[in-house]
Amino acid sequence: MTQIGHVVIGLIIVVAAIYLIIFVSQRLTARKVNKLIQKKAQLAEIPMRDRLVKGRQLSLTGQSLKQFQLLEAKYNHLETSEFNNIDLKANTVLFDSQGLNFLKTAQGMKSLQQQIRDAEAIIDVVNQGLSDLEQLDAAHKQAVKDLESKYQELRKVLLSQNFAFGPAIDKLEEILGSLEDDFAEFARLTEAGDHATAAGIYETLGMETNQLEQRIEQIPDIFNKLHDTIPGQLSELQDAYDKMSAEGFKFETNIDKELANIRKELEEALELLKELTLKKVSEEITRMEGQTEILYETFDKEAKAAQTVWENNENLTGFLAHNKRQNHELYARLDRLNQDFVFSKDEVGQIRSWEIQLSNNTVNFEELKHKIARHDAVFSNLISEQVDIRKDLERIEREQVARWQMYQELPGQLEQSKKRVTLLSDKLRLIQRSFERQGLPGLPETYLSIFYSVSDELERVKQQIDMSRVNVDDVLRQLSIVTADLDTLQERTDSLIEAATVTERLVRKALLYRDNPAVAQATKQARYYYETGYDYEQAMRTLGVMLDQMEPGLTERIVNQYRQEQATLQAEFAEQ
Repeated sequence: MTQIGHVVIGLIIVVAAIYLIIFVSQRLTARKVNKLIQKKAQLAEIPMRDRLVKGRQLSLTGQSLKQFQLLEAKYNHLETSEFNNIDLKANTVLFDSQGLNFLKTAQGMKSLQQQIRDAEAIIDVVNQGLSDLEQLDAAHKQAVKDLESKYQELRKVLLSQNFAFGPAIDKLEEILGSLEDDFAEFARLTEAGDHATAAGIYETLGMETNQLEQRIEQIPDIFNKLHDTIPGQLSELQDAYDKMSAEGFKFETNIDKELANIRKELEEALELLKELTLKKVSEEITRMEGQTEILYETFDKEAKAAQTVWENNENLTGFLAHNKRQNHELYARLDRLNQDFVFSKDEVGQIRSWEIQLSNNTVNFEELKHKIARHDAVFSNLISEQVDIRKDLERIEREQVARWQMYQELPGQLEQSKKRVTLLSDKLRLIQRSFERQGLPGLPETYLSIFYSVSDELERVKQQIDMSRVNVDDVLRQLSIVTADLDTLQERTDSLIEAATVTERLVRKALLYRDNPAVAQATKQARYYYETGYDYEQAMRTLGVMLDQMEPGLTERIVNQYRQEQATLQAEFAEQ
């Protein structure tokens, strides 16, 4: 096949393809147009004309009529013009689709689709507008019935219960009358079918009617508080104040002024109620209720305080007498004890100090009672003064009781001291016998110094106890010193005897090593400390160090053996 043949075949194929595209496009366009024509037919079949006829039966006037006429005009234009335009545009699109101008066909199709959407929108607007007018007509007619019934009920309440609204009744009736006038206009417009104009009046009527209902509901309780509750409280408070003043009560605040202020605020609140300024009236009521509550609390506080003051006065009278009686008994007790005891402290001065303090409290207490008798004091302020006096009396009593207890214990302390001296003397003798039984060659000077010092201290305590008048405080102090010194002496004695005994046992042990020059020399040195210097502890250390070299731990074993023996002896003695 020649080259020309190939070209011809290619052209045939291209032409065929173009023809196929045109054919498919025409078919698709035709199908879309048919669907849009069907949609238009469906829109035309909607019974909007019947709805418009029904709308004319509403007898609309004014703005409502204008709204209806506008809706009717929109639909008439759609029905007489736009539907025809849609048909023409559909034919044009079908015709254009027969050619090769695809762009023009596409633009025509978009325009046709938009016309259909516009037609749908117009029908929706007209349909919704008609529904709104129908609903508005029904709502307004129902509102006429509801409002007429509501105003009749409100008028009935104001007439039958006018006493419950006090000075607000005139303003309430004025407002109700104005609402009834507006309602009459609303009813006329509704009846005439001018629902658009009536809607504005109805909105205002609704808000103002609700406000009136709220006021009618709130005012009786408010007026009751202003007319009955608060005036009744003021009367109670005035009566209570007059009675308490006659009985001599005083107050920190000016009660007459407070009551007058509340009465003035009450008058102002009634004037505010007359003008229906309910928020301000409520604020005034809250303030007055707070003020009256404070006055009630004040009167209650002072009444309770007065009862407390009278009870405290009675108690303080007895307390003062009790403390003075105790002081007198302390004087007498001290006088008797002075015959047998010496006191190192100023006992008489202390009792005299309490006497002066009691005298001062008596003066303060009498002045407090004079204030009450002269009606010069606020009872609640007197309680703190009474509390101060009582605290001081309680402190004095505690000190008196402590001193009385000390005086009571003196004879017993003296007897206990005598017994203690006997026990300490026995203990000293036991210490003496303990080292005497050891048969020691002598005692160190330091030990003897402690022994004789304790012996002398104990002797001085014996002499002091045997005196016709004893200073028990000094005796107890000296006994404490002697006891401590005697304990020290006991420890030194135990250590001395232990060292001497252990040294003796070490010497016997040293005989086993008599041939050892070092042991012999240590034994000789230990004997010197033992027999000549009486330094038994040094003797034990000297010989023990040497023998520990021969038998490690020997000294410690001998010491432990000795201590175990002493523990056994003490246990047997305790059992006996």
